[in-house]
Amino acid sequence: MQELKLVRPLPEHRLMCEAMMDEWEAFGGRMNPGAIRRFSNLRHQNVTCEEWLKWTEEERRTVQDLWFFMTDELIVGAISIRYKSAGADGHSGFGIRPSQRNKGYATQMLSQALPIMKSYGISPVILSCARDNIGSAKTIRGNGGRFVREAVDDEGEILQIYHIE
Repeated sequence: MQELKLVRPLPEHRLMCEAMMDEWEAFGGRMNPGAIRRFSNLRHQNVTCEEWLKWTEEERRTVQDLWFFMTDELIVGAISIRYKSAGADGHSGFGIRPSQRNKGYATQMLSQALPIMKSYGISPVILSCARDNIGSAKTIRGNGGRFVREAVDDEGEILQIYHIE
């Protein structure tokens, strides 16, 4: 079994990243974290991998730090760490590509990301998920998440808010 680790996106991950995005887009639904979307809301079109990498690097210096959860051959998922809580969205967004779900990877990924968040001085870590997203809620609780409250996001979706001390 290959070791899974958190790695910042690099140019050499381009083909693996594109394969993950292709799979996610074919599957449909919401791509999490939002930082892995290749569609630019500003340009109203997809951006190249090089443009996307530049964008993620700029965001790392100001807003959030994106990490891939991967083996040497496959990006299993991704997690973004927001330096400041974005309201109900919290300090992080994470997701596992569709073909790799229900294998415990999200729990492992969040577990590896929590020490990074701590090193950024984030305490408590605030995380949220849609009320009906049982997998994400289980992942958060499996990493010590304590349910705090529910909130409604900008799109009217009910979110569950958790804290991890």
